[in-house]
Amino acid sequence: MSHYTPRNFTLPADYCFRGDPRDPAESAADPYIFSREAVIAVDVALATGRPLLVAGPPGCGKSRLAETMAAVLRWNFVYQTITSRTRLEQLTVEVDHLRRLNDAHLAARSTSPHALADRDEEYYHPGIFWWAFDAHSARRRGLPESVARPRSEPRFPGVERKPPDEAREGTVLLLDEIDKAEPDLPNDLLEPLDRGSFGLPDGRTLRAQDGAQRLTVITTNRERELPPAFVRRCVTLLLAEPAREALVAIAAVRAPQAEKTLVEKVADRIEALRQELDESGRRPPGTSEFLDAVNTCQQLRIAVDSPDWEETWQQIELVTLRKPMVTEDERSRPA
Repeated sequence: MSHYTPRNFTLPADYCFRGDPRDPAESAADPYIFSREAVIAVDVALATGRPLLVAGPPGCGKSRLAETMAAVLRWNFVYQTITSRTRLEQLTVEVDHLRRLNDAHLAARSTSPHALADRDEEYYHPGIFWWAFDAHSARRRGLPESVARPRSEPRFPGVERKPPDEAREGTVLLLDEIDKAEPDLPNDLLEPLDRGSFGLPDGRTLRAQDGAQRLTVITTNRERELPPAFVRRCVTLLLAEPAREALVAIAAVRAPQAEKTLVEKVADRIEALRQELDESGRRPPGTSEFLDAVNTCQQLRIAVDSPDWEETWQQIELVTLRKPMVTEDERSRPA
């Protein structure tokens, strides 16, 4: 298969991004190996401005693809993990009605003319689409700069994330596990995804800044079928589980201290387990679980040629790869 060179971003010839040496946080992160299919799909998404819908089993690297692309492009990264309770307002703009009500009560008991906030915008909580479309306006909650005086920092989505740096050229926006959402949410997202805009509670429309660069990545475990109108607006990518050779190559980068004999042995077991568990209707182990098994053997100094390898490996395989479901009946059985 011929090598594809992406036009909209730069990767090493082996498609392995090892972090930006200029950024200590990124250079310390685990390397990410792109598949050829992923490189082409991301390049198409950047060329068309369409969202990239990434499907695949858990643990195959869907979410890390988005975070890695933010590091590759040196763009901001914002994300939201979708649940059955996620609403469009959480992703665009919410109004803090409770704080507004409390302020109204305080104002009613106060003689100060400034006890109540002058503008409704001060009660806005920008969601990730607002941060991705216009981070400067999100910091001000949409207030004009001349009057913007928010009494607390706007809430920012994502755990331990800082608000986007306006000096960076673009933003990678990740909507993780869209298939967990209520059926109406994907269709509700068509306006911000398709038009780069959404409505504010006061009737105004917030639009993405002209010239702002953005890569939207949406992941799905395919637990629920997505609306055709939503899928049509996306560039699609299916991340399959890596074959044996690809697993060995991933371990060479992610677990370089592990012996090749050990890596190959575990990769062989992964392939056998995939077929066995697929036939029984259970989810086979993914790439992350493969690396867990390799790193466990490496850290515990369990060598393939040791006398107790088979016995020890059976238990390691059970807890890292097979992971049997523990039911009430199983817990009640005597050991």
